[in-house]
Amino acid sequence: MRQADSSSLLKGRTRKRLLEILNRDKYLYAMFLPFFLYYIIFSYIPMSGLVIAFKDFKPGFGIYHGDWVGFKWFIQFFNSPYAIRTIRNTVLISLYDLLFGFPIPILFAVCIMEIRHMGYRRIVQTASYLPHFISTVVMVGILVNFFTINNGIVNNIIEKLGGERINFLINPRWFRTLYVGSSIWQSFGFSSIIYIAAITGIDPGLYEAAKIDGITKI
Repeated sequence: MRQADSSSLLKGRTRKRLLEILNRDKYLYAMFLPFFLYYIIFSYIPMSGLVIAFKDFKPGFGIYHGDWVGFKWFIQFFNSPYAIRTIRNTVLISLYDLLFGFPIPILFAVCIMEIRHMGYRRIVQTASYLPHFISTVVMVGILVNFFTINNGIVNNIIEKLGGERINFLINPRWFRTLYVGSSIWQSFGFSSIIYIAAITGIDPGLYEAAKIDGITKI
């Protein structure tokens, strides 16, 4: 009996303490609520849409209607002649993006910090950030203007140098290069911000000590 009373008393105190905390920090929780609802509505609730992979989905009837078909679509995909090619392209694009997209922002941040003229440094930084804010449609338009076979800038240069024009936009050999290259071009400047901030936070005394020890820039 005493144990039950003690347990009830403890629960009552815990509930009271929780209510006191909520009342004390109610304005902070009110400020946090919109962000919480944003992620719930636009990040977590849409995850329920994954169920359409296992249903005979018809757009007109919504996500939660339609017959359950299990792994039918997965079996159909893996039995298709394009399955291996699709998986290979996905893996290779991810690998190239990691292999080249990860170190380039770091190297760019190091190069930026080596620029002594502050005005020129800001111009270069701003120019490198701008592609991040370009929409995908505009970026594709820029790629078309650069690589189209008729009047593309790259093909014009190749022709001026005595080479033959290359149809970059249709030739499958160039797809991964253009895709990964354009992705890196669009994101490397913005991604370098965190590395520039990290380099800026290094104690200058460490550089002086490194010079005394004979450490080179490389």
